[in-house]
Amino acid sequence: MRLGLTFNLKPEAGPSPGDPIDRFEEFDSVDTVDAIDRALRGLGHDVERLGWGEPLLAALAERPPERRIDGVFNFAEGVGGRGRESQIPAVLEVLGIPNTGSGPFALALALDKGVAKIFAAAHGIRTAPFQIVGADEALGPVELAYPLFVKPVAEGSSMGIRKDSVCHDEAALRERVARLQRDYRQAVLIEEFLSGDEFTVGVVGNGAAAEVVGVMQVTPRVADGHDFVYSLEVKRDYLNQVRYVMTDELLQSGRLDAARLAAIRGLALDVHRVFGCRDLSRIDIRCDRRGDPNFIEVNPLPGLHPVSSDLVIIARGHGWSYEQLIGRILGAATQRWSSLARPQSNPPEH
Repeated sequence: MRLGLTFNLKPEAGPSPGDPIDRFEEFDSVDTVDAIDRALRGLGHDVERLGWGEPLLAALAERPPERRIDGVFNFAEGVGGRGRESQIPAVLEVLGIPNTGSGPFALALALDKGVAKIFAAAHGIRTAPFQIVGADEALGPVELAYPLFVKPVAEGSSMGIRKDSVCHDEAALRERVARLQRDYRQAVLIEEFLSGDEFTVGVVGNGAAAEVVGVMQVTPRVADGHDFVYSLEVKRDYLNQVRYVMTDELLQSGRLDAARLAAIRGLALDVHRVFGCRDLSRIDIRCDRRGDPNFIEVNPLPGLHPVSSDLVIIARGHGWSYEQLIGRILGAATQRWSSLARPQSNPPEH
């Protein structure tokens, strides 16, 4: 197949003065584009780098038949508001070009973490009590139990999440909510902090055929007595600050028993299916003080950096090479594309 790659690159100049330091945290490096390109070529496909925005539209316009794009491997984050991750899949839908990963609706639903929690709770998925403060709203009464966790409602890659995102009193809460409103110009999600272990789960596939790549616990290398947060500072220094514990060690060490591991895996698969994720996702889960797993958020467009992205670390920790992971994602997508291309039976006559 001839496959296009859609992506957003981090600008060389970095954030402008006055912008938060993580302004472009979601965007990819050339290393990621190169790695996916190599993996797809290694699988026997022709690859064309399409990018994002006007270059993408120009590259797809008036193409001769011999250069037809058969499908797109999409990892573009988009630019703009809460619907930015939906931009590329929506354009490709208009053009009739299939893409890997989720469709516009699932991407928009998952990116807005407040709406995602409302949606999850409505489907019976356990999640911590929460409330939302609008981008321009003053913080009113908070009917939640401290400590509380705050984050921007529509960011990814730990943008806006810092070591001090856990608030133990009203003064800290007011300061951090105001800071997030100022820096990210959007609503803020406040939720009761879950004090148990944190896990992230990789999923590939679709519907009933979706399967867990693996379960990974994220744990600090040095326990300092403070509430552990998988924050921007930690992710940028992950080799020194955290240890990733994979499924086999979780069971052998007694950190998890089989029943709790099954509950975490089941919750991840439920989230993947309920949100309508396609081909791949990564689900973040944290346990409450009783040890029961709770939904934090779902990423239908997880990072695919060949070394440092969580889904890649999960896959590697469970015996998958990078090329195998990319191949499984593409395999799930092409199987889905094939089923969509099959002619539908004629509706019964009335």
